[in-house]
Amino acid sequence: MNSTMPKIHLFGLILTLVIFTQSVDAATLIDNFANFQTTTNTANGPANVSGSDLNNLQRTLNASPTPGGTTRIFVEDGLLTVGNSSSSTGTASIYYSFDAIDFTTFANALALTTESSDATYQIQMIANGTSILSIQNLASVAIGSPSTIKFDFSQFSNPAAFKNLNSLELKLRGTNAAWDADFSNLTTVPEPSVTALLIIGALGIASGRRQKALTV
Repeated sequence: MNSTMPKIHLFGLILTLVIFTQSVDAATLIDNFANFQTTTNTANGPANVSGSDLNNLQRTLNASPTPGGTTRIFVEDGLLTVGNSSSSTGTASIYYSFDAIDFTTFANALALTTESSDATYQIQMIANGTSILSIQNLASVAIGSPSTIKFDFSQFSNPAAFKNLNSLELKLRGTNAAWDADFSNLTTVPEPSVTALLIIGALGIASGRRQKALTV
């Protein structure tokens, strides 16, 4: 009786910590691309975005084609769709403004999911208008095989910008003309929390006690 009670209490504590960690350590949603917005060869916005974990989020789209071509941006039903005509290798820009927040208290990176891309493409991010993530060259993604790319704060020219962040811009560009791609779920990547470390420690204690019991 006495030997089983500590185990019950310990695993009850672990279960409580797991449930608490799941609620605390979830990724912060910036944009799930559910709010309709579109533009072709021009700017559209700022438009209010609902459903974000950030306060007062507004989104501005800016499609900048190369001369004589067409660049479009389409947001609807959970997808950000960008594309160029056969005569354009233009840039699609998605600019966000929101109430200032310290991202470093709950995250260490940003993440964007590519649902499909029919050619290699480039992405660049700019935090607070000055902290720049240099151009990243990314591979094409087949339909039905989504790929989530993580961008660490440390990759930006001034990571300290994330301590008081109030704007973020994504720039997307296909490396070939007639490029089309779909994206979903712009989020943060959560920091490992103290709670998670406590869980690991508790599991270690449980394992140690089990090993001791087996050797007695």
